[in-house]
Amino acid sequence: MKPAEHGILDEGSEFYIYTPSKTALRTFLYPLRVGSFHYEAGYRQERSSFDSFLIMAIRRGSFDVTTGQGTAHVSKGDFALIDCYAHHAYGTDEPSDVLWMHFDGEMARAYHDLIVSRLGVTFTLKDPGYALTRLNAIYDTFHAGARISEPQMAKHITDILTEFAVAASDAGVSTQRQPHVIEDVLTYISNHLDEPLPISELAAMAYMSEYHFIRVFKKETGYTPHAYIMDARMHAAKYLLINSDMPLKRLCEECGFTDTSAFCAAFKRKNGVSPIRFRAESLRTGTEADGS
Repeated sequence: MKPAEHGILDEGSEFYIYTPSKTALRTFLYPLRVGSFHYEAGYRQERSSFDSFLIMAIRRGSFDVTTGQGTAHVSKGDFALIDCYAHHAYGTDEPSDVLWMHFDGEMARAYHDLIVSRLGVTFTLKDPGYALTRLNAIYDTFHAGARISEPQMAKHITDILTEFAVAASDAGVSTQRQPHVIEDVLTYISNHLDEPLPISELAAMAYMSEYHFIRVFKKETGYTPHAYIMDARMHAAKYLLINSDMPLKRLCEECGFTDTSAFCAAFKRKNGVSPIRFRAESLRTGTEADGS
């Protein structure tokens, strides 16, 4: 389709509208509108709300993007990620080319909030090629009139947002020594659940003070270190209860619980049943499922 807005050149500008299936609405990230526009200097767009999220890839020129976070400038090679559900505006003072896509889906807001909280509404990727290739693939599919595979569209959108999220993760860790320090700590915790795992030791691994480590860890994972370790230990305990006949005392040791009574009390508080009953009910459910 050709654009009808003022300030967009008719020649070379195209966009396509897609209505997702009910399956896509329940399951996937999905495109709603995708286009490639040549904008004239002076173009402006302002909306109080437009039910979708918007990715803009600036191919030529520049744009100013205004959201609740303020106004940011985005130039050739940069991206913008806009929550169109909220008031927003964007425009350019020079001839500009933009590849863009409105999208939505179950995880769209979670991706948006993670990325924008770390990178802002507009950002630069060290290597934009990966995200651009997938955004182009979505546009080219519509432009060629090819069959639309909703799972494939979802994969492309997920790839783009994941690339943004990786950049957001790198930007969110404020340590010069290790850009992936929290991921390294999570891996260490996973491989050493049977050990004490004091916060002081984990903070030292991250080259941070305990206070700073706890703050960064919470920002990165949504958990305090203590809560994350307890959750990881409980998860491991549930797996062993279901998938082994390991005695309770040894199971506690394997999962880092030093006191069996304290473990049983904590397990019941979290899961509503004792570990022994949880194992028995899991075994009974498994036997019934097998038809025995």
